[in-house]
Amino acid sequence: MAADWVSERCSRILAGVAERGELGHADLRTAMSELRRRPAADDRPARADPGEAGTGEVGTGEAGADGMGADGVSTEALALAREAAARAGLGPVLPAHLAAAAALCCGCVVDMRDGAGRSIAAALAACCYAVRHTDVHVITRLPPEAAEFGRFAPMYEHLGLRVSLLTEGEWEMHKAAYTADVVYSGTYEPCYDYVRDHMAWSPDERVQQGRQVAILDRIDDILLRQGRAPAVIADTVDESARCRQFHEEVQPLRREEDFEVSGRLARLTPRGLRRLRLEDVLTPSALIRRCMAEEALAAAHCFHLNKDYTVRDGVVAGHVPEGVRHALEAKEGLAITAVRHTLGEILPWDFYREYGTLVGLSPTAVVAAPALDELAGTAVVELKDGASPALVGSKQDTDSPMGRSLRQWVADMLEFTDVRRRHRAAIYASRRAFLAGQDDDWAGRTLASVVGGYVAARHPDARALHKDLDDLYSTPLTADDLTGDRAQVLARVHADARAALARRRSDLGDEVAAELTRRVAIVVTDRVWREHLIALEYLSYWLTGDDPQSPRARYHQRAAALYDATVREIHESAMGYLFKLDVTVL
Repeated sequence: MAADWVSERCSRILAGVAERGELGHADLRTAMSELRRRPAADDRPARADPGEAGTGEVGTGEAGADGMGADGVSTEALALAREAAARAGLGPVLPAHLAAAAALCCGCVVDMRDGAGRSIAAALAACCYAVRHTDVHVITRLPPEAAEFGRFAPMYEHLGLRVSLLTEGEWEMHKAAYTADVVYSGTYEPCYDYVRDHMAWSPDERVQQGRQVAILDRIDDILLRQGRAPAVIADTVDESARCRQFHEEVQPLRREEDFEVSGRLARLTPRGLRRLRLEDVLTPSALIRRCMAEEALAAAHCFHLNKDYTVRDGVVAGHVPEGVRHALEAKEGLAITAVRHTLGEILPWDFYREYGTLVGLSPTAVVAAPALDELAGTAVVELKDGASPALVGSKQDTDSPMGRSLRQWVADMLEFTDVRRRHRAAIYASRRAFLAGQDDDWAGRTLASVVGGYVAARHPDARALHKDLDDLYSTPLTADDLTGDRAQVLARVHADARAALARRRSDLGDEVAAELTRRVAIVVTDRVWREHLIALEYLSYWLTGDDPQSPRARYHQRAAALYDATVREIHESAMGYLFKLDVTVL
């Protein structure tokens, strides 16, 4: 049924364009402006199939209040775009170009071999999407050259659409570029801007407007090949003191008792963890410390000078992991090079899958159809006879050896990357709220969560509970006040914490208190999130051993526990700074 629906809808759009004929005397700017002003309520929600849920596309073509459905809007826009292309001197717009653009407007990926044809089809579809969307991004595998982009700019200008080319440059240039109706760029520029936006200190520093529509040329290359290499913003940190500290601390440890060696890996045993005060507490900072200790052990017992590595001119030479390299520098008494720490990152397939509408073209889309279905949730259309769109049969591709291989590969890939994507989405959503000052009660809710956690962890140990509370905000409660029934203790602690927060806000004043909360929340979130990213990389250390659980089950379990610990650390650290920070230094 879905195949019939796609073919029928594309046929309706193409027939409507043909009926309109040449528009040589039309005022394209006025026509497009009127089309964009037409009430959006006339468009019904799109559906992948008449009996299935919506996908957020331009629409199904059902008639609206004025009898003009979304297919009518797409038809008018495509006819206008075809005329604009002719006036811009792009050459004849062929039936295949129109068919590919119509399929893109239906929310599909188009298998199309001709590179120039893909560029024209993407531009035609971008014009159609710009009728109802303010953020339409045309993405190419490599950054588009200015000359190539210049060929299409007059086409958009004829329609009164603003178009921009996103290139390397200062943030002011990028911010201006994103205000255009249609933005052209290579794969990675928007990804880097997304990461930088989530490191901004004020809303004005953010450059991206939104992610509504993405049209990807060579979509399978972008998602399946480039998609595995993240856009990373990193900085170097001097970890020499900690590297030397762990080198010294692991020296007394005994093989087989405190640690075990397997190949080039060293693993601490429960006894070794206790000796180093690194018990199996899954927090970002604890996991990082454990990894650095095990790297120091590996440097001491798994890598041998002049066999696994050499020292030349005061530098460790050889194929060794980066963390172990730093441990070897400490072992050999060399200057320790700065450690590269990730500040933020995102994979292209994660970034583009978050667009409200994700479509594209590729000369190999049919081969990659199973993976594209998994990654982008989009159907693949093949142009039969050069112009007739036909949906690729998913069952046939899935049952082929290539189809099964692609689906399994994507499933394995998403198994791990989706964990990071979910964590990032939650943390970044919180950070955006902090940045905009949208959550006035965050401090109150967070404090209640923190002290509630203290009660749950410490009760009935009144002395330990008192120490936790007193370290946080200098409570007037005594240990005697924290004895008795848990529910009563919890109520007493919550009331005391609320009173402490009210006193702090009164001392600071509402305006200063709000700004302090915002700054503290952002700084702490950024620091702990960086540690979380490092800790996620180290989770591979947990995926082997005698545990009966599968590596995937263990990874998900550990990752969930790590995320919970990350959130707790953000909350506890932020509350501590909020109560104790001297505002005169701000």
